[in-house]
Amino acid sequence: MEIKKVLMVLLTVFITLFTAILLNYSAKNNLLFSMVGISSIIAVILLNFLKFKIWGYIYKQYHLSESYPLITLFFPLIYLIAILNGEATIEITKVVGVSFILVGIFIMNTKNNRI
Repeated sequence: MEIKKVLMVLLTVFITLFTAILLNYSAKNNLLFSMVGISSIIAVILLNFLKFKIWGYIYKQYHLSESYPLITLFFPLIYLIAILNGEATIEITKVVGVSFILVGIFIMNTKNNRI
């Protein structure tokens, strides 16, 4: 797996993570219709445009089946952030689910998994 591809996909994952946290904060604090909220929404739109441009480049350079599964790293990361914020608890079913995601990403990105 090429390191450049992984770094670019991880950048889009972190952009998605950041925008989710930003919107969550604005919504929880009733800031969506204030200047802070409107600024947050504008920032989210701009960051999503950046993410769109990055994915356009990724799709030109790499196979979709190799790069797109990496975006599922968002789910374990958002679960970890929810735990750290006290919004979620560590539950065996969720840990197993996160483990399946991580193992699946690993399996899909190994070179010798061809049938």
